[in-house]
Order: sequence, then structure tokens, then C-alpha cells
Amino acid sequence: MAPATRERIIDALRTVLARGGASAVTLEAVAAEAGLSKGGLLYHFKNKESLYAALLAESEADVVAQMASRMERMSAARAFLDFALPASELEAASTSALIAAVRADDSVGPDAAAALVAGFHRWDEPLLAEVADPVLAQTIRLVGLGLYLGSVAGIPVPDPQLLAEVTERLVRQAEATAPAAVPRGSGG
Repeated sequence: MAPATRERIIDALRTVLARGGASAVTLEAVAAEAGLSKGGLLYHFKNKESLYAALLAESEADVVAQMASRMERMSAARAFLDFALPASELEAASTSALIAAVRADDSVGPDAAAALVAGFHRWDEPLLAEVADPVLAQTIRLVGLGLYLGSVAGIPVPDPQLLAEVTERLVRQAEATAPAAVPRGSGG
């Protein structure tokens, strides 16, 4: 499959999801958004389940890449919390709709829930591996998940100054309990 066509189809699925939720996702709607015929889409993806599987796999790969990039310049705790706020409204809307689809749409497929959970685990793996105190690691994880899921649900984030103070306090605590290592930059 041509990478550009595959990306265009997955981006179209993301856009249709963000715009209308899982109920708007039909093969016809995704094909039209991608600028293809339904037959052209079916040439690359045999059904909605395979479309969703590709989106979930790409989402997991994106999480891994974004966390690796952040980990090059900041601690795992800071990287985890930095990733907690979606980068765009499209990302928030499509993530919200994807979670809803995985939870409620039978056409997503039986492996989708496990793939969604795997993506979230790929996000927290570096944090849980680096922060030695398991209670603190889980506290940071829960704060990050709360920010992320609240944001994709449309719940306003806390005041930016307060959020920065929360982040700094958690990161300082995590870094104070971490074994001696090569220091990374403090920001992103």
C-alpha cells in the first residue's frame, strides 16, 4: 500500500471521527474525505475494523515516538505530564470519538479495546520505569490521565499557572527520588 494513500485514509478517518463521532464513520464517508472511491478505500482496508486497527496502531506508534522525543530532553515525569494535553482540538476530538467508538461500536472489532489500552500503557511505561516511588509514579500517572481524558472530554484544564505549579512539584518529587543518572534538560 502506498504510504501516502494509507496516511490519507487514516487522516480521513480521524477527521470523520472528530467531526461526527463514531456514528459518522462509514466506509463511504472515509473514502469521500480521503478523496477516494469506496472501492479505492476497500483496496487498502477491507472493512471498518481494519481501518480502526490501523488508526489504533498509528496512534500507539505516535505515542511511542512523541514520548521518545520528549525523553531525549526531559525526565520521564515531565515528559508524561507534557504529553497530557492534546496538541490540537482535532486530536482531542478524534481521541474522544475513538475512545467512544472502541467502547461502543461493534464494527471496531474485538481487539480494539486491547489496542487502545496498549497505547495508553506505551505512554506510561517510561514514567513507571523511571520513577522509583510507585505511589508517586501512580500519582503522576493519574494526574496526567486526568488531564488528558478531561481535555478530550472537553473539560477545561486548570489555570495554566496552577497547572505549571502542580507539574513542577510532581517533577521535583520524582527527580528527587530518582537514582543518579545523566541529567536532562528541564523543559520542552
